[in-house]
Amino acid sequence: MSQLDLIPMTETEKAKPGAQWWAGEYQCRNFGGYYQVREQGRGDWQFVIYGFGFDDTTASIYRIREDGSLVHEDVPIDGRDRLTVNGRKYGRDNWRH
Repeated sequence: MSQLDLIPMTETEKAKPGAQWWAGEYQCRNFGGYYQVREQGRGDWQFVIYGFGFDDTTASIYRIREDGSLVHEDVPIDGRDRLTVNGRKYGRDNWRH
């Protein structure tokens, strides 16, 4: 962890695409308005799934608003367990429940 990681960010700074910060053991980032984490700053970045739709065709992930607050957004999940976010598909390595 670099010295810059120890400087806290404001919520509005976290709202900027590309922003990165630490929350305990997790490195967090704003990935085009979506919240992603990776444990101890290693491995694949992962979308955090809040919950699944009743028919398992949607997953609710976290989106970062302009004020830095987190909100839920439903995205499609296909039969191969891939989330579709901004037109791209992300498999199980890229999401955590």
